[in-house]
Amino acid sequence: MKKLLPALIGLFSLLSGFMLDAQTFTVPYDTVIVPPFSNSAAPTDNITNITGNNLTIRWHVIATDFPADWLTASAFGICDAQTCRDNGTNGLWNLSTTSGSFYNATYYANAAHDSTMLFDLTLNLMTSTNPGTHYVTINLTDMGTGNYSKNITFLITKIPTSVPSVPTGVSEVVLYPNPAHDELNVVFDANSDVKNIAIYNIIGKVMAVYKVSGSSANLNMENIPSGIYFVRLYNSNGNILSTKKFTKQ
Repeated sequence: MKKLLPALIGLFSLLSGFMLDAQTFTVPYDTVIVPPFSNSAAPTDNITNITGNNLTIRWHVIATDFPADWLTASAFGICDAQTCRDNGTNGLWNLSTTSGSFYNATYYANAAHDSTMLFDLTLNLMTSTNPGTHYVTINLTDMGTGNYSKNITFLITKIPTSVPSVPTGVSEVVLYPNPAHDELNVVFDANSDVKNIAIYNIIGKVMAVYKVSGSSANLNMENIPSGIYFVRLYNSNGNILSTKKFTKQ
């Protein structure tokens, strides 16, 4: 009995910790990849309360590499279940202190309300002079327990509204293996300024976007269904340098 008691205490502690950290809400996407756009976009994720009680979810931006003109009050906003907030007074993200304020939103779980509610960004980059691919990561924490939390990331690609000169492109791009299975290798000229690679399906939907550097990239294909796709290479200004077709098996 003396030997059994410590074991039971340890098991109880383990189960207690598991219960405190139990999942109380879900989001469909850990990373939301936004198709390239010129002026404005409203990428969306959902938060679903999976408990029988109302949840107070506290959220804040924990990291972003947005340029300064993406962070103005007129350019950047976030909407939760109750209201939309812009970046006035650097509330969502302060570039100088690299911090974001905390906000609370109630996510209901009863017949009078939907348990699934939108959580989205509002982006108006019409006056931005900084095209390219950038990200913002937001932490969501259930304040009922304070133990269950989730990070979601929005990957944003803004393309120029006008191109002053036609980019020279990439002289040669090699894809292998083709057909691809779990991974695809892309080899290109290191001097061509390739910064991002996007994968599109045959109807033009963006399946994935990868940041790259150097003269090659290894792209994970595990979550992409079988089919015919296109690889599109972008430079640091968001200009398309090359498009190649491949097959995923």
